[in-house]
Amino acid sequence: MEFGKLESLVYLDLSGCSQLGCLRDSIVDLSQLKTLRLFNCHKLENLPMKFEKLQSLVELDVCDYSQLGCLPNSIVDLSQLKTLRLFNCNKLENLPMKFEKLQSLVELDVWDCSQ
Repeated sequence: MEFGKLESLVYLDLSGCSQLGCLRDSIVDLSQLKTLRLFNCHKLENLPMKFEKLQSLVELDVCDYSQLGCLPNSIVDLSQLKTLRLFNCNKLENLPMKFEKLQSLVELDVWDCSQ
């Protein structure tokens, strides 16, 4: 799915897309996106590297994302991000460097990320 034409989209929930192998880079063109939910996307391995383009993103939920090895470093440039939830991301080994740049972050939930 190409996301570039959905310029006004503010909420995207891809929960339960257990066969989804990758997110197209065009997802970062959703300039109005405020909430992105990725639950039970077991085959998804990475998030797009240019995540900083999602400047309106306020909430990011990444849950039961068993193949995620790392968050893109560009996530620290999301100046509006208030909520970040990481649940059951077993391969996630660390948070991006310069995480302190997320000055708007008011809620950080990291559960059952065994690495």
